[in-house]
Amino acid sequence: MTEINSLTELSDAIRQKGVPGITNYTFTDHTFNVEISIYDANVIEFRNCTFNEKLTLNSSYKRAVNFQSCIFNKEASFNNATFESKVRIQSVTFNDNVAFDNTKFNDLCDFWNTSFRKTTIFYKTDFLQTAVFSRTTFFENVLFTYTLIDKVAIFRGAIFKKGLDFSTAIINGTLNLFDFNLKDFNTRRNKLDEDEYEQLISEEGIIPERNKRETFRIIKKQFENQNNHILALDYSALELKSHSNDLKTKAFSKDNLNQDLVILALNVLSNKNGKSWLRGVVFTFSVSLVFFYVTIISTNNYHIGWDFSKENISKSGKYFFEFMTPTHKVDFLDTEGTSIWTYLFDFIGRVFTAFGIYQTIQAFRKYRK
Repeated sequence: MTEINSLTELSDAIRQKGVPGITNYTFTDHTFNVEISIYDANVIEFRNCTFNEKLTLNSSYKRAVNFQSCIFNKEASFNNATFESKVRIQSVTFNDNVAFDNTKFNDLCDFWNTSFRKTTIFYKTDFLQTAVFSRTTFFENVLFTYTLIDKVAIFRGAIFKKGLDFSTAIINGTLNLFDFNLKDFNTRRNKLDEDEYEQLISEEGIIPERNKRETFRIIKKQFENQNNHILALDYSALELKSHSNDLKTKAFSKDNLNQDLVILALNVLSNKNGKSWLRGVVFTFSVSLVFFYVTIISTNNYHIGWDFSKENISKSGKYFFEFMTPTHKVDFLDTEGTSIWTYLFDFIGRVFTAFGIYQTIQAFRKYRK
């Protein structure tokens, strides 16, 4: 493997090979930054190359640029570059930082099977045609901060080890999320002023909680547009969970937020945000049993105790299943000596039982057409 330590050596190597491409070269000089800005050939190509020092591409490139099976051990900068033709960065490993500030891709941009080891921020990057992130692995957070996706971005089989932020992206086109799997991830939850917020998403690559919630909402919407209700529901649940986390940080500043937290908690308890019909059944029976017990011991003929006799179970069981019907008669316990408390607990029980039944049905609709 040949080492190239200067721009002159790089130019000479390209001329000697007779093609605008470099294969099996290692760039190792500790003071030289490889700056490629002078070529106007059909293809600028690097194949099986190792970059041990910084690579900078910051000009306008009219021809295609290819990096195939390369390794970047130091920073790579594409800041302010404009690529007029196709860019293929395939089977590449970025072991250090890579920057795409104000980068413009006017044609295809393909990051197929590429690994980003450090936090990656596509800051004000313009993808004007197809952007491919298939089989791309992001080991740290990846943020599309004020990035334009004008046509389509393909994330088939993309792997996100940490977080993803689409919240500030300008998505005029579509996101192709086939074989897409993003789990919940850690965020910054504390309250931020505008300067702190901008620094996190533009420089530090830290994702605030509200950005995570919006990202899950965007992904949910993309799956809904594709009529993929199953995965849309998964990301709806993550969106609600993130919303709950966000509310917890503000719970003591506004009274109405406590009410929202109760609603969100009930949704989790009753059907796991629409994902579990079994939890809906358990919730319905549980709350019905609790409120039925409180209701029946408020009568004159029943008291707190554990009478499991056949006669008592038969009689109480009949009342219980009648109680579980939200539309049951108001006076179904009158023969047992009711009080105002009986009717109050009966009313509250109806509300929670009806809620549980509704949540169970909602979970079954996960597989609706």
